[in-house]
Parts: sequence; C-alpha cells; structure tokens
Amino acid sequence: MLLNNITIILAGTKHPGNIGSAARAMFNMGLDQLILAAPQCKISDESYRLAKGGKVVLDSARVCKNLKSAMRGFRLLVGTTGKSGGYRAQSFSLRSLVPRILDQAAQQKVGILFGPEDTGLIDDDLQCCQLLIRIPTQHKANSINLSQAVMIVCYELLMGRLGRDPARFPKLASLEQIEAMYSQLETALREIGFLQPQNAGHMMLRIRQLLGRAGLEAPDVGIFRGIARQIGWYAGSGKK
Repeated sequence: MLLNNITIILAGTKHPGNIGSAARAMFNMGLDQLILAAPQCKISDESYRLAKGGKVVLDSARVCKNLKSAMRGFRLLVGTTGKSGGYRAQSFSLRSLVPRILDQAAQQKVGILFGPEDTGLIDDDLQCCQLLIRIPTQHKANSINLSQAVMIVCYELLMGRLGRDPARFPKLASLEQIEAMYSQLETALREIGFLQPQNAGHMMLRIRQLLGRAGLEAPDVGIFRGIARQIGWYAGSGKK
C-alpha cells in the first residue's frame, strides 16, 4: 500500500520504448502509478511489447499537457539528475533519501520526476522539486538510460519498504500552495530590490532549494506568505 502513494513522472519522454521499459521496471518493483508530462511521443505497440507484465501500468498511465498539471495533488516532488555542479550541487544520494520518501508516502502522495532522455531535467523543472537525487556512476560514463534510472529508483524504494514501519511524518503543504507562496515571495523580494533582473532566477532557485529541504507544512507556508504580505505593504508605504 505504501508504494501506491509514489508516482513516477516522466517529463518530455521522446522514445515509446523507454516508456514501456520504465513501466516494466515499475511493475517488477511494485509501483503502478505513472504520469507522462508533456510527452514527445505516444504509448505505442513498442511500449507494450517492452512493458511485458507492466502493461497494466501503461493501461492506467495518465498523460498531462505540462509539468504543472502533472504536479497537482502531490505533497513532495523529488527530481532526478545525472549531472552535478551548479544548481544540481544540492542533490542527495538516492539511498539516503529513501527513508524520507517512504515516510512521506505513508499517507501523502509523492512524485519522482525524470527528465527527457537527451537533456534530463532543465532548470525550470528543478525549481518545482523540493529535493534532488543523483545516481552515482563512474566518472567516464555518467549517463544512464531513462528506464534503467527508473529501475534503480524503484528497486531502492522497494528495498527500503521491505521490513520497515514508517516514522512520524510531517503533513506537507500541497505543491499548489508551495508554488503560490514562491510567487508571492518573489514579487515581494523584487519590490524591495532584493531580487534584481540579473540574479532573480538564481536567487529564487537557491531559496527554493533551501525551503524544499525543510519540508514545509501548511502553517509554514502561511507564515512565509504573511512575511511576503508585510514586505509588500511596507514597500508600498515607502514609495508614497
């Protein structure tokens, strides 16, 4: 039951075979919730051929027109990256995050996000994720096939699930609440000049990474929105 609250989200997937192979990996490891966000291909005969027993995963897969619509209903979104450095320097090892993912999945919906085969997740995608995981590889070959990455993630989740009881977990705010908070906070920080055109994107991503690690609950979001409101009020008063 615990794994049923974990959804694999494939964003911008370009090859039907990878969708089928990912579905097979999910089925083998006990996960059955799949979302295709803005796919660049359709589920095809090749997908079903490679899915094997995972055909049931394909039959129930949801297709969303963009990542924003795919995120609805989730409380935690974990991104995956094969790259390091820059914004991706804040990534964690998969095994170290499995306990937290499973604790959250005990009663809340968690999404694991994978990017397109050729680019992986881009910066705009990373902003939507509270946490990032990276599968370590030897330095001469850091690229993993999409379906192989899905298999590794699903395997670690299954192994983490076996023989463990979930610990106390915070009831996280919804991703819709989180995004509304960031939008309000960014507006307020622009009004007081903390965010400048040349650094706004970078600074907001760092703020997102910092607060994403904290695991914000609904009352926390309310506090930050209240702070943003007050900043906006004072900024407006100062201009008069």
